[in-house]
Amino acid sequence: MRRFYFLILLLVPSFLLAQSLENLAKLTPQYVKQTNLSDLNNHQLFVATPFAKPIILNPEQKKILQEKVVIKIELVYTKYRKSLTFNQEKLNLNRLKELQKIAPFLFEFPLWEFELLSQTNGNSPEECNEMMHGFIITYRPNSSNETLKIESKYLQDLVKTMLKNDSLQADTTPLSFDIKTHYDLNIGYVHDTIWYVDTATGPAYPDFFYNHDLYKDSTVINAFERNKTWNNFTVVTDVTGSMSPYSAQVFVWLQAQAENKKANYFVFFNDGDNKASRKKKPLDTKGIYVCPNTSIDTVMQTAVKCMNNGSGGGEHMENDIEAIIEGVKYYPKSEGIILVADNMEIMRDYDYIKKIKTPVHVILCGTNGRINIQYLDLARQTKGSLHTSRSDTYNLELIKENEHFLLDEQEYTYKNGRFHSVYRLSDIYK
Repeated sequence: MRRFYFLILLLVPSFLLAQSLENLAKLTPQYVKQTNLSDLNNHQLFVATPFAKPIILNPEQKKILQEKVVIKIELVYTKYRKSLTFNQEKLNLNRLKELQKIAPFLFEFPLWEFELLSQTNGNSPEECNEMMHGFIITYRPNSSNETLKIESKYLQDLVKTMLKNDSLQADTTPLSFDIKTHYDLNIGYVHDTIWYVDTATGPAYPDFFYNHDLYKDSTVINAFERNKTWNNFTVVTDVTGSMSPYSAQVFVWLQAQAENKKANYFVFFNDGDNKASRKKKPLDTKGIYVCPNTSIDTVMQTAVKCMNNGSGGGEHMENDIEAIIEGVKYYPKSEGIILVADNMEIMRDYDYIKKIKTPVHVILCGTNGRINIQYLDLARQTKGSLHTSRSDTYNLELIKENEHFLLDEQEYTYKNGRFHSVYRLSDIYK
């Protein structure tokens, strides 16, 4: 376990104090023969530029990107150059600047992966003009009412399986067995007793889910396991689309500690039920469901109701702060809030963090080594903590102006009252 009660000040050159477009433009490219539009899947958007020019051909695509949670950006170009003095890095940079112009929101919280793809086919301007140039934007698939219902059914089936296994373990009926005999040269005949233990098989992962590896990510379970001193708290959980791998872990943990109810209340939120985006206001979005921890079935039914009433869609904002405030209203005696949050989403009500007076311990899901700085701000301002799959970070409020620190091998700084992402270590040591 790695628990940070203090943070390391790094002495680094000033030109490394901000992740820049220049760093992205200079990355070592991946070489491919050719990329075709037919290679793209349903969750990718191609933002085209002309051969050897930086301009975005269809700037109206920004409207599509505004509704997506982007997880990867690839800049595709051709390796061919007509002039030996041609500067590919400069063109890469100018294309990135053009993308930033039409979609500045992509660069406010750059949690996406980035890659350069250099196509080796094409030996003339005429051939290259027919090839792809521009950005392949990979985004998280939009959820829908139907997929949310599938995810909620998965959670219900998971809890049923856990309860059935508990029942089987408590059953005192004598187990069936077989006697297997084999001959050992040193001992002689050996009689082995084979006991048959009944167990219930868990449900299969939803077929539609875009990344089944997330179901193997034990961020929530690990955070609870590493922080057993938490007591008398409220659990606030994001159950919007794609969070079922982590919501499931909340119930696995809940079942494991059923006799020791450290969590007194549960709050689930879906960012507004079916409310239209234009009607969603900070602290007045709704879609929040609260219940006391009377039984795992009660908690499950509350979560399912919240999920089934969710609107799906592809918005990249959630009403975390509103949900926390609602939880505090129901249980003001709580000693802490455990927030199970989606690292890829931003808070619709971020500007209202100061309204929270209870420490918030953020379990941040899907970090992949990069932290959404809004949740660092939330943990610091509430004197709480932040937890990823690999680490626990406490005492963020002790960070001083302009200090730098590492968290899961990424660097951050605190400046002007908030945290900022600085750079990737992998970029520096290339």
